[in-house]
Formats: sequence, structure tokens, C-alpha cells
Amino acid sequence: MLDITATEWRNNNRNANYPFSDAATLMSEQGVPLDRDVFDDARIYLVGASGRIFIPRINLTGSIVTIYVGSEDSGELGYARYDYNSPPEDLGVLDMLGRPAGIFVSDGRRLAALGTGFGRGDYDFRAEATEFAPSAVIALPDAGIWGILLDDGNVLSGEVWLIGENGVVLREEDGFVRVDVMGDPYAAAKECADLGRPFPVFCGIKTINGISPDANGDFKLLPGGNMSSGSILRISPNGPGRLKIRLLGVSGVKDG
Repeated sequence: MLDITATEWRNNNRNANYPFSDAATLMSEQGVPLDRDVFDDARIYLVGASGRIFIPRINLTGSIVTIYVGSEDSGELGYARYDYNSPPEDLGVLDMLGRPAGIFVSDGRRLAALGTGFGRGDYDFRAEATEFAPSAVIALPDAGIWGILLDDGNVLSGEVWLIGENGVVLREEDGFVRVDVMGDPYAAAKECADLGRPFPVFCGIKTINGISPDANGDFKLLPGGNMSSGSILRISPNGPGRLKIRLLGVSGVKDG
């Protein structure tokens, strides 16, 4: 059995315009009014809302009711949706990325009546018709990162951990996230190991003609002088990640 609290408060506010402003007419552009007691209370916290917050549109498609919420300067920023054949007692508001953005306090009977009181289609409202009272709105500036939209359409919001892998290094510098892609020669080996597949052990060049690399594991390949009477080794870049080695001698140029 559903237990609804604060019934006295609900009853006292049933005939008031609240959570809409006192001057709200609740009349749609199509001449169909919104019932003044459809909501007992509301709390709206839409990111980026600027100007008066109100209900710009109500849409009925089949038995689905969608109540849009927005602002004068930013347009539609969120919505609440339900099936009036099985209405909830309270109605959550989501922003356009599916994040929680508020709640309408009502009951199933009145939400069902809202669905049957409007015909199918769109019903538009001006700001002066459905403006919310200031106490029902929490202003949230449109600043910073509020979520991460993934390629598959899912949204990460709230507390999100950013972890660099496979040669990607993340660090915080002066309030910004710096991303360095450095590469990881063992990244492919790790992926194969995670999948249970064999992968040859990575083995870099250890010596060249018995000469070991420097302390950083690097070999310095430098061309010889042009005073040599014999062959001269020339090394030059040849595209991304490629070197061109040429052997110059008395008889001409030999590419290797």
C-alpha cells in the first residue's frame, strides 16, 4: 500500500497556482487549459537554463504523455514522460541527455486525468502561461563538464574516473586535464593476454655490431663524413616511422 506523506500540505496547496507562479494563466496556445492542481510541488534543476523556467510544450502520442521543460533563452532542456494508463505517483524530470533534472509531485489519478484531458498532438505554452515559481527552480549555470557522451549514445555523469591506458597519460594542470599519448610497446601483448591469445615476446635491438644502446635504450645512427674515400652511409627520414638508408661510394649510390 502506498503511503503518501504531508497530506495536509498537499490539500492546502491543491487550489493554488503553486508550483507555477501566481500570475501563470496555464492556458495553451490551442485554448486547452492545464489543470491548476495537476502538481502539488516541483523541483527543477536544468543545466544551462537561462530566463524564466516554464513548460513550453505537452505532447500526447498514443497513451504516452511527454511534458517538456525549458527556459525562455535556451528552449526545451528536459522532459518528463509516462503512460497515462499506468501513471506514477510522482514524475521524474530528465534533461535531453537522460540525466535527472527534477521532479513533479502529483498522484496517479491527476496524471491520468492530464492524459485524457488533452487530445493527441502538441500543446504549446508561452512563458507567462506556465512559468514556475522561483522557489521551485534551482539555477545551475552552464559551466564545466557535466557529463561525457559516449559514441554509443550512453552518458556518463556524476563521479567519473578518467584512467589512461596503453600509453595514454592523464594529468591535472591548472584545473585542466592534460592528455599525453606516448604509446606502449606492450599494449598489443596485454590485449592478447586478456583474450587468452598467444603473442610473441617483445624483443628490441640489443646491440649493433656489439655496440649497446645508451642509458635511455636509444641507438644514435649518424652519417659519416664526406672526406671518406670509401663508401659513405646516409640515413634520412622517409615518411612516418620510416628511415631511408643509402650507401654512397665511388661507383655511385646504392639504396638499401
